[in-house]
Amino acid sequence: MPVRAPQDRRGDAAPEEQRSLRRTCAEALLLVLAPAAAFFGLRLTLMAPPDLNDPAMHTTFMIDPHDIFVRYAAVFQPTERLREGARVGLLVPGRISYLLFGGVPGFVVFRYVLALIAVVPTYLLLRRLYSRVAGVIGVIVILSCPVIILAWGTDFPDSAGVSYLIGGLACLVMPSARHRPAWLIGSAVLFTLAVWAVAASAPLILATLLAYWLVRRKRDRPRLWRDLGVMVGTAAGVTGLLSVASAVLIGPWDYILTTIQSLIYLAEPAQTVANHSRSPLWAPYITYLLVPPAVGLACYAAFGGRLTDVIARGRLGRIGRRLGAIPTAQLCVSVACAFQIVIDVILQFIGDTQVLEVHYFSSLLWASVLLTLAITIAELGRPILEHARYRWLIPVGLVAVPLVFEISPRVPQFGWMPVGLLIVVAIVLLAWVAHREAASHDLVRSRLMVGGALTAIVAGLLVLTVTPTQHKHERGTVDDTFPDYAYTLGGNDPAWGDDSTWVNLYSVTTQMPAFVGPAAYTGEQLLMWWNGNQLKELREPIGIFHAFFDSIPSNLGDLTPLDKYFFGQRHPAQILLMSLTGQGFQASLDSLKPYGAQLVRAGVLRSGSVALHLWLIDLHEYLRTP
Repeated sequence: MPVRAPQDRRGDAAPEEQRSLRRTCAEALLLVLAPAAAFFGLRLTLMAPPDLNDPAMHTTFMIDPHDIFVRYAAVFQPTERLREGARVGLLVPGRISYLLFGGVPGFVVFRYVLALIAVVPTYLLLRRLYSRVAGVIGVIVILSCPVIILAWGTDFPDSAGVSYLIGGLACLVMPSARHRPAWLIGSAVLFTLAVWAVAASAPLILATLLAYWLVRRKRDRPRLWRDLGVMVGTAAGVTGLLSVASAVLIGPWDYILTTIQSLIYLAEPAQTVANHSRSPLWAPYITYLLVPPAVGLACYAAFGGRLTDVIARGRLGRIGRRLGAIPTAQLCVSVACAFQIVIDVILQFIGDTQVLEVHYFSSLLWASVLLTLAITIAELGRPILEHARYRWLIPVGLVAVPLVFEISPRVPQFGWMPVGLLIVVAIVLLAWVAHREAASHDLVRSRLMVGGALTAIVAGLLVLTVTPTQHKHERGTVDDTFPDYAYTLGGNDPAWGDDSTWVNLYSVTTQMPAFVGPAAYTGEQLLMWWNGNQLKELREPIGIFHAFFDSIPSNLGDLTPLDKYFFGQRHPAQILLMSLTGQGFQASLDSLKPYGAQLVRAGVLRSGSVALHLWLIDLHEYLRTP
């Protein structure tokens, strides 16, 4: 018999390697394009309507940070108002993006990078734990979440913090024995950036590391302290590099002392009384705060847990056994989420920190919540994900939920009782039913029940998130902002205006420092003068020069005795008149004549439908010759 020559194994392997490389390249390309696809496919809003001046106070340190320090350093320091300039985890990359691309393009590029920081590690984590389709589920969960979209829509530090926390947690628990140090370094880099972007990230990161240490100590103790040492060393190195970057790009190199001093100042009794609600009466109105516990309980149900184990006495051993059956990475994420919820509740209701009553801080909690939700969906959806023909039904359902919502993006207002808690109970029961059905031998019914339950869970969570939260002022509470999360999906909200309005407003705001020009000498203070009836539109522009702290209290043209006293305290060298119409400018200039007022520059900054009228006036009584 003729003997067949042995085949060249390398020759057979080459086409397979090429196919694998092509699949990997296609996968990477689709992942990079995912934020753009979500933006246009779900009609996401690019920028959020400004409800505080604080975002623009950070914008100014990305546009022209040195001028702010020259003009205001001396007057800002007694009240720690330079703290916005110390949030280098946001400002350094934001400043680089602005220098490379300009105002609005720099905003867009930076947000795109932040989206990739969140979705790429999430995709890789879910793909390794389950499948590629599960990775897609994680991407959809993040890119369709109103809390994340609204956070990305401003220059407040939570825009960067949410992405850093999502990416950092995903890297921390990434299953990879060979490349574990690299993933831990990536996690430490992102966690460090989150801390120096917004200090409210610090307790969440400590809770996460505690959860990680407990799980690793129980299941994978070898090299645990080495791994934590790698993270600590990386954090120290990143902190040092940020000091250099801050000195080069922002101004001062020591942002750490500024951050610490600002935290001490904000912890003073006078500040906590002004900023933190003593009474919890505000909480039952804020329905989106029910989402984290709902997701946590649904995750527990997805892995076989029962509600009776949580509420009944003497069931701690059973809860421990349930948790012990959860794979390591999933357990780390879910325990970290639970710890984060607990630490935020303690800080808000026992301590004096407003981490839950203000959406700019509570949004940070959604990093672990979204990863937990993605894991829950993937775990419950195993009967569908494991079938080649039906595995894409879950991603299609996840996309369909926000698309259906966009047809009529209005949800009636309701609070915790009774509607909110009923929805939470329904979500947990649906997760329990889906878990039970996953073990059914009737595959058709199992897939129908699981798919329907998952769609209903996501819809319920969306309803809890987007229902309006504005409410009457309760005794013992402070006035806070109310996020319009419904605005983020479907483009526009007539109550706020077209999305392009806020993009155009941001564009003219970023042009203001160039219009005003640099300070001629250190301490050349500039005050703004504008009409209060235009506050809604002027929040962004006045934030560039620190909003109300540097604003004349009265309306244009009406110089009051209080204004004159204010001038005597601040000795402003320049006054910037600001209006959407230009009316009252001449009367304002005339009223300033006793101070040697001289108009030095007039103009209109335009972008689309927005026109911002500006007059720059020198007051020679206070103007010094440099």
